[in-house]
Amino acid sequence: MDPKAIFLKKRDGLSGVLKGLSRFFIILPCIFLPAVISGCGSATYPEARCKEALQEIALKEYKIPHIEVEFVGTTLGVFLPLDKIFAADLKEALMSGKVTDMESLFQPTEEAIDKVENILFSMSRIMLSTDKKIDFYYLQATDVEKSGMDLTFIGQIDDLKRVRFWDIPRSEYRKRIIHDLHMNRAALWHRPVRHFFKDLNEATVKDVQDRYFPNTSQAKWAGEFFFTDAGGVEVSYGRAKWTILDLKSIPIQDNDIVVYAKVEVAPKDPKDTGLKPKVMEYLFQVSTAGDTEKIRRIIPMAYLDDKAATPDFTFTRDMVAKSLPNWETEFKTPDITTGDFLSRQFTRRFQMMAAEDERIANTFPTIKLVVRFEPPPQQCFLFNAVAPLRDPKEVAYTPGRGLHEDVLYFWDHVAREFVEVLRSYSFQDYKSLKFQLSQGGKLLTWTATREDLELFRRHKKTLQDILVLSVENG
Repeated sequence: MDPKAIFLKKRDGLSGVLKGLSRFFIILPCIFLPAVISGCGSATYPEARCKEALQEIALKEYKIPHIEVEFVGTTLGVFLPLDKIFAADLKEALMSGKVTDMESLFQPTEEAIDKVENILFSMSRIMLSTDKKIDFYYLQATDVEKSGMDLTFIGQIDDLKRVRFWDIPRSEYRKRIIHDLHMNRAALWHRPVRHFFKDLNEATVKDVQDRYFPNTSQAKWAGEFFFTDAGGVEVSYGRAKWTILDLKSIPIQDNDIVVYAKVEVAPKDPKDTGLKPKVMEYLFQVSTAGDTEKIRRIIPMAYLDDKAATPDFTFTRDMVAKSLPNWETEFKTPDITTGDFLSRQFTRRFQMMAAEDERIANTFPTIKLVVRFEPPPQQCFLFNAVAPLRDPKEVAYTPGRGLHEDVLYFWDHVAREFVEVLRSYSFQDYKSLKFQLSQGGKLLTWTATREDLELFRRHKKTLQDILVLSVENG
């Protein structure tokens, strides 16, 4: 069987966006690694080498030169920067006002599909043969050049193992993968800074002058960025190789961004002993206008005063150091817990259920729902839906009649899916499931305890039997 079996096939999605994204693949590994089968012997990828090994696989086997890898809690996170995710130019298409097929608008490029698939496959190789505890994986593929869109995938490693051993079918596995699309503002803000360091590595001194320092004499910047030799004489190409280590940003006005860059600089020529490898830090003032970003000013951090700000730049080195942990980044791995993972999965499952069930779709013209997991001491799942009935004269609940029959029908299907999924995961670390809705200025909450939900699962009680109503002023 092909170890890269297609996972996201044509799907009855919730919108054209999700349908377009259905061409992305999720790996369904089918090569049984000896370390996984035997459960003995040393791990192929020891904990100390997981990060390095994943980067090596990406580079050597798939020619993907740069991915970021990090571990947060028991989650393996990978950042995959892409030049382009979607075949269509989203901004141009939307600005034209002629978009009639959202599905075609969000069709990914073949190159993006291949890279996402290869990285997911590489992650599975690491996760299934390491001694490091990994419960969840998170892949963020970001279009850093065109749209600034993130495509994210979240999955649980036990689901990956179960589908490999045919313990769950592929159709169920598909439902357990969480994928979403988001806008990444920081990726767009950082774009001109990435271009700047790329140009320092590749462009001529004249090109750098024209692109970034048109009103500044070459003598004032060439030495800082190593476009002079050891004697201070101008050279055509820079002597240094620049590697970005970290980028963070903060908006200071509507169209004004400050970007922090931490970079490693080293000589391109090993014989260039006059340039010692070192780490340098810069601040970039970036302006945004429409769909373009432009560097207005470059400030070496070494030039900033520790305490006193200048009239034209309000940041001090001390201010930057203290606030930097809160600046925006392109990539941050979430610390995923089982409760959080299940709540995200339930949100997607129930939204799909609402779209696919004819009675629900006919009763509620629009449904927006979210499921949240409240950690201890509440330790419960909250189901909240904005779902007006098609007939505006009807309401979801009346004190005399109780819940509308179609609301109860919808919730019954939700509860049935809920208990079956939790049983499959053997998850019991919760106290209740709560259905919430706002009506007449009040927050209405129906609670079903875990014990009663088990009776419901076994068809010993109906959902209506186990729901307990509480009312709060909204």
